[in-house]
Amino acid sequence: MKHTVPDFKELFKQASEIAAQVPEAMQAAAFNRAIDLLTGNTPTVLATRESSRSQNSPTKASPTTQGATAAIDVDVLLMELDSTLHPGVGATSKILDRALMILQIAHTEHGVDGLTPPQIARILTDKFRINTKNSAVSMALGGATKLVNRVPQGNGFLYRIMAAGVDYVAHLAGETTPGRPAAAIRAKKRRATGQSNKDSSPTNPSASDGTGVTVHTETREGRRSKIAGEKPGPKSAIRTLLSEGYFAKPRTGQEVQDFLNRKRGMDIGTAQLRLAMLRLVRDKELDRDENAQGQYEYKHSGS
Repeated sequence: MKHTVPDFKELFKQASEIAAQVPEAMQAAAFNRAIDLLTGNTPTVLATRESSRSQNSPTKASPTTQGATAAIDVDVLLMELDSTLHPGVGATSKILDRALMILQIAHTEHGVDGLTPPQIARILTDKFRINTKNSAVSMALGGATKLVNRVPQGNGFLYRIMAAGVDYVAHLAGETTPGRPAAAIRAKKRRATGQSNKDSSPTNPSASDGTGVTVHTETREGRRSKIAGEKPGPKSAIRTLLSEGYFAKPRTGQEVQDFLNRKRGMDIGTAQLRLAMLRLVRDKELDRDENAQGQYEYKHSGS
């Protein structure tokens, strides 16, 4: 299909408006990508990446060439990645946690299997507005050899997240324990109490009251199993408080954390609790509003 001069003027206008939405350093790449998408052509940047992967040359690419290809990849990733879908990155304060989250997001959602510390630092700085140094990311990942696979690239290393790293990231969201699936944790608890799945019923365990009459008792594990079958973790703890009416009036995150620690003996980190409550807000189980002090207060969405 041939385009007329007015067509091109309109295309350039739309592409310019799209490019204006990204940081200045990325606007040239964003403009080119927008033109490709608007005209229906194969994206120039992606085509360059795919062609570089498909080449079967016996000569190894020079470090300079590898660096240029890596820069192209991260430009595309920065345009495609939506930071609002990943609040957990900003909810944790550890460089290692943030770096692992970026590696997983890039791999599972954008097909990018591995990033270098400078790329991770750039994504955190430009996309998530978390000022991060290359050296800090390199040091954090360099000491996490059980969570990531390190591959030499140029004068540095490319890091790829492994299964143990995926489990670790899941733990940050309160879904499991690092390196141990939630099913394994529940199995260990059942073994410790001498119970099977069906023995969790309050009518199965029994004891004598001293008069020869058998009295059915309910174990602590049995009571836990009644609470909607939730996995152990911050999200489950908050849902338990919801069912008990704790959120009938607004509560700050600090109030919730103190209550769980003082009344339930649960030591939950601030980042973990904040992320779990944010997920429940997005699930419309909790509502939140800012108070006069600028803190979020959470309450039951139905109250």
